[in-house]
Amino acid sequence: MNKRIPIIIGLMVLVLGIWVQLTSYEPVQRTLERLQNLAYDLQLRTKILIQGKVPNSPVVIVDIDDESLRKEGRWPWPRSKVADLVNQLKQFGVVVIAFDILFSEKEPDIIDTVLERLTKQSLLTPTINTTLEKLHAYFDEDTQFANALQQLDISLGMTFYPTNTAQGLLPNPILTLTTPKQKQLGFITLPGYISDIPELLSAAKNAGFINVFPDSDGIVRRVPLLIRYGDGLYPSLALNAVRLFLLSDVSLITAPYGNTIRLEGIKLREHIIPTDNQSQVIIPFLGNSFTLPYISATNVLHGNVPKEALEGKIVFVGSTATGLGDLHATSIQGVYPGVEVQASIAYGILSNTFSFKPAWSIGAEIFLTVFLGFIFIFSFPYLGPRVLSLLIILIPVALILLNNYLWQKTGLIISILVPLLLPIVIAIINIVYGFLFETLRRERLKEMFGQYVPEKHIDEMLKLSGKSYGLLGEDREMTVLFADIRNFTTISEPLSASQLKDLLNEFFTPMTEIIFKYKGTIDKYVGDLIMAFWGAPLRDKRHAQHALSAALDMQTAVTKLKAEFAERKLPEINIGIGLNSGIMSVGDMGSKFRRNYTVLGDAVNLASRVESLSKYYGVKIIATENTQRDQPHFIFRMLDRVRVKGKKTGIAIYEVIGKNHHEISKEKLEEIKLSEQALQFYFQQNWSQAKELFTKLNTEHPDVILYHLYLKRIAEFELNPPAADWDMTYEHTSK
Repeated sequence: MNKRIPIIIGLMVLVLGIWVQLTSYEPVQRTLERLQNLAYDLQLRTKILIQGKVPNSPVVIVDIDDESLRKEGRWPWPRSKVADLVNQLKQFGVVVIAFDILFSEKEPDIIDTVLERLTKQSLLTPTINTTLEKLHAYFDEDTQFANALQQLDISLGMTFYPTNTAQGLLPNPILTLTTPKQKQLGFITLPGYISDIPELLSAAKNAGFINVFPDSDGIVRRVPLLIRYGDGLYPSLALNAVRLFLLSDVSLITAPYGNTIRLEGIKLREHIIPTDNQSQVIIPFLGNSFTLPYISATNVLHGNVPKEALEGKIVFVGSTATGLGDLHATSIQGVYPGVEVQASIAYGILSNTFSFKPAWSIGAEIFLTVFLGFIFIFSFPYLGPRVLSLLIILIPVALILLNNYLWQKTGLIISILVPLLLPIVIAIINIVYGFLFETLRRERLKEMFGQYVPEKHIDEMLKLSGKSYGLLGEDREMTVLFADIRNFTTISEPLSASQLKDLLNEFFTPMTEIIFKYKGTIDKYVGDLIMAFWGAPLRDKRHAQHALSAALDMQTAVTKLKAEFAERKLPEINIGIGLNSGIMSVGDMGSKFRRNYTVLGDAVNLASRVESLSKYYGVKIIATENTQRDQPHFIFRMLDRVRVKGKKTGIAIYEVIGKNHHEISKEKLEEIKLSEQALQFYFQQNWSQAKELFTKLNTEHPDVILYHLYLKRIAEFELNPPAADWDMTYEHTSK
């Protein structure tokens, strides 16, 4: 397969992946962000799947739940009851209370209500007025709540608004932006707020915002710790609660990026909180809702709580009651209490368990994309479809597991969406390209070799590169076979052209099947001749053995054909076969108008000459010594040493008798042994001994032409002895 094309396509995919990570094109950015968020949600849910409740948590949630409303009355409760709740928490040894509730309006005073109604009905007398005024302090719920708030560190709740709204008392900022560079920091800035009534906030002295900002898909994944209003920075409820708990100031961690600075974190004592430039933190979810300890508010009011459950803790007061609870859609759960979001952030600050995605993470993601991309691009083209199909599963799983391990150990979040998709896309490209390439290659091979080699050869060739089956031409050691019908002119004379065509088709079909059976390649049909070779297009170390086996089976098939032809009154067919092995040139040869996969060379010509000698020696199959050599499974009889027309050197030729000794009769084996003994006397110019043995053989086997030939040749040599430098070679001057 041409590796260049899938590599080039892979590089184009890599460039596209990098562009997707860097582009500011909004539709692409939005789509990528949503996919990355989805991947983050899946990873987060996997990460916390096995986590249970948090033991010994420094953060506890006091929940105004359905049970509390059922026992204590509907919400809103009188401020005196909330004051009782604060007093009870103080008795339990709570350090900090954070209200995930706004007290933005004054509590109606019942004395003022009575005075107003009596006045309207003209029923108010000075005595009644004096009496009610004395009772005023006993029914001032806000004052009672304010008095309770002064007893310990408390952070009330507030919220910032995107419109110019100003309601309630705004607390003092915990930080003020003074320098121009600080003012360039990307804090979320909002122009309005709703805070608590002045009487309560003056008593508590602290408030933190409870704003959350969902991502574009409506899911809450991150929360700002600071919001800018004017030049002041105001803390979230969670940050403010921990600040009071640690008695620590808040400081910013910034880093220069060119001519500007970027926010990278917030510091509270030794606690470093990693943030983005907007001061947002990724919510450190510990599990589904109610993973942190929850205590019903009614149990606190009635003292039905173990002291150790609250002592020394930060308590977040909020509600999960039906129709009242502050609920959000989050990464891990579609309905998640807002109070637990704040409590989880506080827990994350104290336990240093924040995940973070720093500004340089995009550089790490691009490096990972390029690094892995090059590995995939330059390795996948060399892998098979089965391996690639397996890698499509294994590589993403491995990347997810490694990323989760990094996340667990360091808290660092690296988006692996693009690196995750790269191996899948590149593998699919290689599989599809490989399929198309193999399909075209199969068609090309079928077009080129379909008539010359068996179908299974083509399947094996598809596993190899083009050079492995010699399309461009190369020299190989191979075996070539020529098979020719004897006396074809005489056979064809009484037959019409149609009859002759049918006869040749019936002859060539079984011959071709036998050649294919033994992994041979048909070179050509020339009239009544078949030319085939072994060792190409597929390499074959046993090319000579396979060619010899095919030759023997072809003669057996001819014997069966003769019987069939005789029944149909068709002419008798006999064939002579010649075999030779040696170095031959093989390849796709010809012109631009017509080409053929064929073999050329002296070794091919010698096989053709040897086939023509089969009639002269009166045998069916002749193999040269090149083919006969190292073939112990076959029975041969040496015929002669010959020099054919066009050759200067002689070569030994053999009749191929059959396979294995047990298939040949003892009489035939004795005949072969005696024949070769006579031939040795002949080569030694021991004419009398040779003549004696050949005469004996001729008498016993008068139908064997070979013995007649040697008796005639010996008689000539007795009259005219060969030259002194005779090399035992008989020269044939005709083709």
